[in-house]
Amino acid sequence: MLAAIPGAEAQMAWIREVCAHGVRRPGTAAGAAVADWCAARLAELGCEVTRQPVRAPASHPADARLVAWSVDDPGRRLTLDGFTIPFTTPTTGLRRHLTRLGASDSAGTAVVHRVTMTDLPVVFLDEGALGRHDPAGTFTTDVHTLPFGPTLTKVVEPVLDAGGDAMVGIVDAPWVTDRYFVPYDGVLRPIPGIWLDRTRGAALDELLDAGPVEVELTTDVTTAESVGDNLVATLPGSGDGWVVVGSHHDAPWASAVEDGSGIAQVLAQAAAWAAVPEAERPHNLCFLLTAAHMSDGAGTQEFLRSWAHVDDIVVGIHLEHVAVRAEPDGAGGLRPTRQPEVRWWFTSESGALPATVTDAVTAEGLDRSLVLGPEALGPMPPTDGGFYHPAGIPVVSLLAAPMYLFDPLDTPAMVHEPSLVPTARATARIVAASRDLPGTDPTAGAHDE
Repeated sequence: MLAAIPGAEAQMAWIREVCAHGVRRPGTAAGAAVADWCAARLAELGCEVTRQPVRAPASHPADARLVAWSVDDPGRRLTLDGFTIPFTTPTTGLRRHLTRLGASDSAGTAVVHRVTMTDLPVVFLDEGALGRHDPAGTFTTDVHTLPFGPTLTKVVEPVLDAGGDAMVGIVDAPWVTDRYFVPYDGVLRPIPGIWLDRTRGAALDELLDAGPVEVELTTDVTTAESVGDNLVATLPGSGDGWVVVGSHHDAPWASAVEDGSGIAQVLAQAAAWAAVPEAERPHNLCFLLTAAHMSDGAGTQEFLRSWAHVDDIVVGIHLEHVAVRAEPDGAGGLRPTRQPEVRWWFTSESGALPATVTDAVTAEGLDRSLVLGPEALGPMPPTDGGFYHPAGIPVVSLLAAPMYLFDPLDTPAMVHEPSLVPTARATARIVAASRDLPGTDPTAGAHDE
């Protein structure tokens, strides 16, 4: 089974093919084309592929513009181009007084909200980890820059709470960008919003420091229901239980890491297990690529609501992000390093499962790996795979969360190519070990813990 795992060159070819289709948000032609491509690959590998329709709200933001001028000196004027905040409402020529978030009276104004990405000392999570593989000891000093600020996807809510009529968001990231596809939770906000990069944000700050400011805002965004497909590809195995290995096929941009790399990992598992005789597969196997990740994981939620075999799932394995750690390049961009980004393996504390995952990542040399409980960062893992946990299904969910995750800089250069085969091999080891998980015995409950 391990010998049949496709090599890094083949997996990178898949990732480049996925990215070549372009921006594949829910409801886009590129998204539908990638779903068709994935379905064809899974069928070629010998899987039986069915499609599961998923309806979800989708947001399609475009360029935006803010004109700002000094009330005291109207000739002092800025024209700032940016990007419409997803899941906000469009506007043309909206004029408002400008205030900063936290001002004594922001009601009825356009509110400046600076979103600074969170720097998380890795030791903070390492202390409570169920397992780890960090032979170089990087976790004692490493700081992981997350792709979110303190409010995660709830970036507009502080402005709404302040009574603002519009949001002027500044992306305070380690690189210069306004192409920040957040929020992506499928919730429409009733105000318009624009993302500005940190350079334009600094110019706006300077104007505000000099006195009262008025602005005129124009944004462009369409929010509508999308219809996509979960791809449910199956191989029969021994026993009545099921192991699901999944990721999502939609993305904020062309997005190699998020989640071209996850697609490649799922295809690699399908290829490997298709080469194994049916009687030697530990369970029936489902290779799942879901729609509408960019709408609060609606595809995974639909799968768990309606798949006929959901009560027989022994473990849900979800694979997102085979990612490099990036650093500022000194010119406003990012460059990939040779290191992988910290790997979080959210794992249910069910029997030997944490030890199984730890052993697998160690055997395959997946350094900078942390095995975490499913509630290490909240009530469930912050991935599509997280939805297995509240459903009572044991989960193993890989997440890397590099800072560029929601930015067009997520190109094939950001995939940590040396990790592709070891990640697939580690996953195959976990699948093979599922033979000993609860649910193997048809008289036992699939979700017994």
